[in-house]
Amino acid sequence: MNRKEWIEYFEVINNRKPTIQECQQALQNGEFVMEGRQATFSNNGNSVPAGATPLPNQVTGQMVNQTSAQQLVFVKQKKFGKKTFIGLGIALFLVLATSLGVFLFSFKETNLNGLWVTSYNAGLVYELSGKKSKLVAGHREEEIKEISTGQKVRQKFETSLEDVSDSKLKTIADFDKKYQLQTKEIILVKTDVFGYYNLIQKDGTNLVLDLFLSDLYYGSRSTKDLKKIYLFHKVAVPKVFVGKWKKFDSDDDSEGEGTISENGVVTTDSDGKDILIAKPLKEYMVDQSGSVDNDEVQKEFAKIQKSLKSHGYQAKSVNDIYHDARKSYCYVVVDGGKRIIILEGFNHLSYTGYLEREDK
Repeated sequence: MNRKEWIEYFEVINNRKPTIQECQQALQNGEFVMEGRQATFSNNGNSVPAGATPLPNQVTGQMVNQTSAQQLVFVKQKKFGKKTFIGLGIALFLVLATSLGVFLFSFKETNLNGLWVTSYNAGLVYELSGKKSKLVAGHREEEIKEISTGQKVRQKFETSLEDVSDSKLKTIADFDKKYQLQTKEIILVKTDVFGYYNLIQKDGTNLVLDLFLSDLYYGSRSTKDLKKIYLFHKVAVPKVFVGKWKKFDSDDDSEGEGTISENGVVTTDSDGKDILIAKPLKEYMVDQSGSVDNDEVQKEFAKIQKSLKSHGYQAKSVNDIYHDARKSYCYVVVDGGKRIIILEGFNHLSYTGYLEREDK
């Protein structure tokens, strides 16, 4: 089946639209095939348009496009002198420096690094520091191989955009007009698994779409749905959570160790991955109008204090209390940040254990 048929089938079975990751996995599993300008992939990872027969490169073992091969002509070989090698060396250096410059520019100037969250608290993390840069989404981690930006990335996006919209949308301006966006920059992130377009908006938010723009195949997708699922805003991770921790259950038995990065990536000693989205109590209790009822905050604070007191703890202030935005956990910082108490539930809070800091 094609992608449209697969998505329709998915919606019937699951009563919802598939995520980027589910579309990607289905494509890799061969559950549907791409339509329109399909592409096969050569051994070096570059795309070759469908219909072009790839030819083996006898030197590298990689594949070259037949249309390019037909343009090759044989010429008398020339001997290369010292100046020629110096010139080639300089040219190679400039190419590498330019490529590296684009990569480093993307790291430092595009501000991708950090925790990004949607309006319904789906998390995405770009960790661009250290020897290996990574993308973390849910419990999945991908190593970043390339980050690029500029006119070529924009043109590539617009080519794909025209394909998936049946030529109804041809430019980023058309796309912005349809979905009420203000894109100022497009950043392409390629991992060892897939690729993602990051459409950075003037207000600092980030619309993240997969490499095939599969989420735009439905021209009827509403602006509200698109932004709800794929528009991310940057969130700061409370510094009090960053570090190495040992977890204990309610009976003081150890449940393992783990670390929380400055971008909210939780790594356990069993190599598990998760993303922590911890909101301060006041922020967690903000209503749909964007305001917060201080009386309700104090009631919640009193309820939490009551639960803590029964286990010998006490929170100094509202500022020491955080809620997990995706789970029913409440975190209370005690002992000057050396310990974090974990409560679970909504109307009734149950003590489930604590985190003990190991790096201080």
